[in-house]
Amino acid sequence: MSDIMRMTGLVSGLDTQTIVGALVSAANYKTTKLKNQQTKLGWKQDAWKTLNSKVYSFYTGALSEMRMENTFNTKTATVADASIASVSVDSGSAIGTQTLAVKSLATSGYLTGGVVKSDSGKVTESSKLSDLGISGSFSVGVAIGKDANTGTATKTVQLDDTMTIAQAVRELKNAGINASFDETNQRFFLSSSDSGADKNFEIIGNDGNKDALQKMGMYYTYTTDANGKHTYDTSESGDAVPVKLQGTDAEIELNGATYKSSSNSFVVNGMTIQAKSTSAAGSVTTVTTSRDIDAIYDKIVDFFDEYNSLINEMDKLYNADSAKGYDVLSDDDKSGMSDEQVEKWETKIKDSLLRKDDSLSTLINLFKNTMASTSKTGDSWSTFGIATLGYFTAADNEKGAYHIDGNSDDENTKDNEDALKKMLASDPDRVMKFMTEITGKLYNGLGTNGLMKSIESTRSVYKVYNDKLLQKEYDNLSSEITKQEKYVSDLEDYYYSKFTAMETALAKLQNNSSAISSLLNMG
Repeated sequence: MSDIMRMTGLVSGLDTQTIVGALVSAANYKTTKLKNQQTKLGWKQDAWKTLNSKVYSFYTGALSEMRMENTFNTKTATVADASIASVSVDSGSAIGTQTLAVKSLATSGYLTGGVVKSDSGKVTESSKLSDLGISGSFSVGVAIGKDANTGTATKTVQLDDTMTIAQAVRELKNAGINASFDETNQRFFLSSSDSGADKNFEIIGNDGNKDALQKMGMYYTYTTDANGKHTYDTSESGDAVPVKLQGTDAEIELNGATYKSSSNSFVVNGMTIQAKSTSAAGSVTTVTTSRDIDAIYDKIVDFFDEYNSLINEMDKLYNADSAKGYDVLSDDDKSGMSDEQVEKWETKIKDSLLRKDDSLSTLINLFKNTMASTSKTGDSWSTFGIATLGYFTAADNEKGAYHIDGNSDDENTKDNEDALKKMLASDPDRVMKFMTEITGKLYNGLGTNGLMKSIESTRSVYKVYNDKLLQKEYDNLSSEITKQEKYVSDLEDYYYSKFTAMETALAKLQNNSSAISSLLNMG
């Protein structure tokens, strides 16, 4: 609104505001039409964004996966004696039967300390080392690794009699091992950070710390053979004597070849073997690897579930009923309607926004024509028991959906013979070649060299609609609305200026008349 002074019928008594409103109503109507047009265009942009997101998700997800040969190379493995090991396989594993024996399991280095004693009674984490009869300071060597017995990579832990049990535990942890004190059993428990010989540890005992280690229940002795295997001295007995277990690697034999691992997990030629227990001496179990038909079948079903949902939605949007006669509601319109009525009205408009849309038609045709094509070898979806329903059988906007014969989840075709599973079992390569070829064509048709190709003035990359053109049209409407609103404001100012001049003239005339009347009365 202009800052011009507007006189509104003070002298004439006219309803100037109503008169001016009527005079500019045509211009205001044009403004309203432009705003409604922009609102609908904004809704159309939102509709395309939603659909584009679903198309892109399909493109990068289910469609991308189905075009890859590895999708059809999913395999499964079974172990004859499941108590010995479990096995999982990837697409690169060999199909067939192999022999497996678990020779040993990986263990962690473990020290169960001897029971500690204190003249003051039960030892707690807050007890001091002096309560164990230890006096002065001493060092403890913690050696970690395969050469722990040689003292290689030894870390020195400095302790003294003023420390609490909790502080001593913390210092041992800082050396790289797990440590704790069990107040219930009155023992220290030490263990390596992980299983395997590389993580084994030893507590180094010598004349300098032997007495203190004994009082902490940590002193033990062992001998080492030429292979580096420890034999721990068990000549002593009693609850004051610690028990030490050496960390060792796991070992298996697969098809006669030996493999070692610091854990009980082995990865060999596409197989992940998890050892559970050792095999009986001289015995082996078998591992059988085969193509996982059920998993491949499920992936194909999932693909068509997503494809069907998308193509049905696109058909519904394209074939939507016309919303002719439904204009965007004004605030005055909404004030006389319930929220439910407003929602239904606007939904009617929104559902029709992509009706007979050229870009949507192109997208639908790409999907349907590509899927209806035959492979280089002449196969089609029907070769594998997959097809659309008859024209008069399929529901409205579901005529482009594919159904798998024998699919127990499909009410339309669940009673048909299951050709797909039979083909996956008898000729999986034929299924793979056809499906990767057709879905590959659709993938390429959608991709950055197809409908999702970026066009400088029209479309952004990974868009299946002309988002740039729509945005330009939206921006142009903003400019038109601004110009039209200014035109209406200027027009109102023009009419108000005329009425203001009239009111001013009438006021002067009234004043003059009053003056003349006064003079005549005086005479």
